[in-house]
Parts: sequence; C-alpha cells; structure tokens
Amino acid sequence: MYDVAVIGAGVTGTSFAYKTSKYAKVLLIDAKNYSKQIPERVNIFAQHNKPYVDDLFWNDKEAFPKEFLTLNYKSEKSDGLISGNEFGSPQVGRITHTDVFLHKLINKAVDQGATTKFNEKISKIIRHTDSIELVNSKGDSYHTKLLVLASGSYGFELQKSLGFEAPDSFMGIYLISNASEELLNENFNFQYMFHLNPNISKNGPFFFNVGKGRIFTGFMGDKETPMELKSKLERILNNYQKIQQYIKGISWNFDNVVIGDISKHPISRMTADRVIVLGEAAGLVTAFFYEGMLCGLVSADTASKVVKPLVESNSNFSSAELRVYDKEIAELLLDGYFRNGNACEYLFYGNQSSLKSIWNAYTEMLVHNKTARKYVYEVIMLQDLKKYNTDNDRWVGEKLFSTLPTINKITLWPKFLKAMTF
Repeated sequence: MYDVAVIGAGVTGTSFAYKTSKYAKVLLIDAKNYSKQIPERVNIFAQHNKPYVDDLFWNDKEAFPKEFLTLNYKSEKSDGLISGNEFGSPQVGRITHTDVFLHKLINKAVDQGATTKFNEKISKIIRHTDSIELVNSKGDSYHTKLLVLASGSYGFELQKSLGFEAPDSFMGIYLISNASEELLNENFNFQYMFHLNPNISKNGPFFFNVGKGRIFTGFMGDKETPMELKSKLERILNNYQKIQQYIKGISWNFDNVVIGDISKHPISRMTADRVIVLGEAAGLVTAFFYEGMLCGLVSADTASKVVKPLVESNSNFSSAELRVYDKEIAELLLDGYFRNGNACEYLFYGNQSSLKSIWNAYTEMLVHNKTARKYVYEVIMLQDLKKYNTDNDRWVGEKLFSTLPTINKITLWPKFLKAMTF
C-alpha cells in the first residue's frame, strides 16, 4: 500500500513526487519508458517559477544550463524585446533542458524512497472503501491511499472515469535541433520568442526556446491533421522570411517532430475523495500564453503542502480535506494570474484581421513604451502570485486601445470593453 500514487512523470508529476517523497511512500507511474529515455526539450522558466523549484535544481548547471535574459514578443512589424538589463536585474529566469531536469527530479525522488513504474499504462481505476486500486494493461495492480493525476493531456479517460471534467485541448507541434552554442549566440539576441501570425495559427503562438547547444520550436495548430501540421512547420522553417535571420546554419530533422495535445481552461473541480488532479490534466495552462510550467509547478508545490499534514495524521483524504487545494489554486492562479491570459485570449485569438492589427499595435507599444515593458518584466519577476496586480493589465489594455487607428477603435471597442472585465 502506497500513501500516494502519481500518474504522469512530466514536470508536474515528478516535482510533486520529489517533494512528497520526503514524507510519504510514493509511487510514480508513466506509460512512457522514462527509465530508458526522456524526450529532449527546452523550456523557459521565468523568475516567477523560482519559488517552486528547490535551489538544488535551480542552481544545477546541467538542468538549468543557461540564463534567461531577454524575451521577444514579435510581430510582423516589431520586435518587442523585454530585457532584465533595462530594469536592473539581468536574469529574468533560467532556461531548462527539461529532460535533464526531469531525470534529476526522478533520481532524487527515488533516493528519498519513491518507487517508479515506467512503461506501464494504467487502464483501470477501482475505488475501495479505504484505498484506490490502479490496474495496468498487464493486469498488475497497486493500492494507494491517495491518487494524484498529473497525466497532462494523455489521461482524460481515467479522470473522466472518476467523475472529473476534461479540459479543452489543442494540438501543437514541436521540434528540437542541436546547434553549436556559438551559432545560437550569433543568431539570437533573446532566449524566448512568442510570435503571433494568423496565417500560422489563430489559436496560439509560434515560438523559439533557445537552450545551450539546442533549440526548441513549434506552434499551436488550427485543427489541422498531424501530416498538415508537419508540412506547415516544414514550410515555416524553410520559407518564412520573418524568422530566417535566426535559423541560418541550423538544420532540422522533420522525422523527429512531436505532435500532441496541450490543455487549457481549468476544470471546475480538481479534488474528490482520495483524488487530486494537477497541472495540465486540470487545464492549469494560461489561456493566451500557453504557460504550463509555472502552473504545473505551483499545483505540485501546493498539493504537496496540502497532503503532508494529511499523511502525517493518517487521513482518509476526504474531498472536504482536499478542497483546500482547490481554494489555494484559485488564490494563487485563477483569481489573478489567469485573468490576464483569459482577457488576452478573448482579445487576440479567433479573428484573423483583429489578431494581426492588435498584435502589431501591442508589439509596437512595447518598443516605445517603457512602462508597458516594465509591467511585463514585473510579471516575469513576481515571487508571490497572490500579489499579481491586475490593475497593470488594465493600464496596458487601455494604453493599447488608445494606440489603435480610429477605424479599429470603432470596431474593436466592444472586445476591449469585455476583455477589461475578465
């Protein structure tokens, strides 16, 4: 019998397993064979992630090999560069080689007593009076007092079988390539690029995450088939003039693309008797930015703190006891941080003509307006999410509206007005 079983060994699940294995008997399960290989990725960890990552990892140069110094909100017309140097703190975060980070989290959890079961797909979950039984596809079973679902966009059938909603999901495509550090430093004056172009997608960004000796790129889809997504990414990287300056000299192996869903829009209830749903599985991904790392880390950290006294008191993990987690997530993420993402999603996505005009105006404003840049910087650096200042978002929205041409103001005023109320 385990105290806690975690399904899903992504950043959320492994972070939770690492923190919880300090005081509980933990089982970590994933359908992928992470004992052999964890897929390579590069992710951006803004400074606001730091409170949720132990210094043991944050200061590890293998897991976080590069400083995050500059981001680029790019449009067709402007590079909206946000640099920590402008505001007195060069580092605005770290770049992680996510596979290395996960490997170290898993190893540390095992050192603390956690058990891992990789290459095992859980096919059935059975509730008992005093436990939950997990049955894998081979018929083997495990019993746990508490089940934590951190399965991202892959475990919806399991969570629906337990009575939970499934969040909305959208298909994206990602590709990683290796390149010399010298070439990457020569090509890129930023570590992260967020670029909107309705011809690429009306649902989300095209991005670059620049690591140490590797680069990660991709975009959110518009309901294309996997083959269509792959073909579009190939055309973008080979022909899209706005990005060619960054990728000269870099080769791409399109056989290595990863195509999969990413969730967003939080489910209404994330706990029940003996069950907690974490991170992307609960739709904890910001609506506009598709920022899932912070949300996953916050949910893992919050859940580990909620669970600790319950393990120590030999609790039965009732929904009433676990509901503290829902309340904390609302205060940390949904009541402030998510409101900006929701407003931006409503304002930018969906309509091709308005997306382009508003995004061009926004990036141009970042170029010329130091206060707007400062407010973005402050979000990146924020260490207490409960102090997220939604007034700054409203100020930026009002300033953005004032910069639009008159004809756009007339047609877009209702959208701006509604966005301000999120």
